[in-house]
Amino acid sequence: MFKKQLMLAALLLLSIASNAQKKNPFYYELISNDSKTINFVFGFYPTTYNYVEGKDVDPYTNVKAAIINNAKNSLDWNNYKIMILLKNGKLIRSYTTVAKDGDYACEYNVKGSETHYQYFCFHHKFTNEDMDKVWLVMGDDQIFNLAYDKNE
Repeated sequence: MFKKQLMLAALLLLSIASNAQKKNPFYYELISNDSKTINFVFGFYPTTYNYVEGKDVDPYTNVKAAIINNAKNSLDWNNYKIMILLKNGKLIRSYTTVAKDGDYACEYNVKGSETHYQYFCFHHKFTNEDMDKVWLVMGDDQIFNLAYDKNE
């Protein structure tokens, strides 16, 4: 029962943290260990996609995500990736940016009870309507199939 309440509270926080409104779907996963030293919610917001192109930059699409650290301990985020299966069958993966801080950095620390936002970047043009499935890749043996919430 407590775990369900915690999950509902985390989902509510996730929705508030992303300024999600009705009809703004998101992908998410609650990731924790038994001792709760690792205890965070990962949210990925497909409607925040933005395609960027210009003469001084290679074209890319970015999508906003949130890491809500519910643990007392800090969480080290170490260049984890997002994989997206597009409806056309193409599998794409986020890439490591050169940013060392800010919303585009790929390595950072999320203090206990805090939220961090990150933009994941892809060398592919797509929209939220093109996405079929999304995974968070935290290592070779830690791949999380993110649940989809239509937020209706």
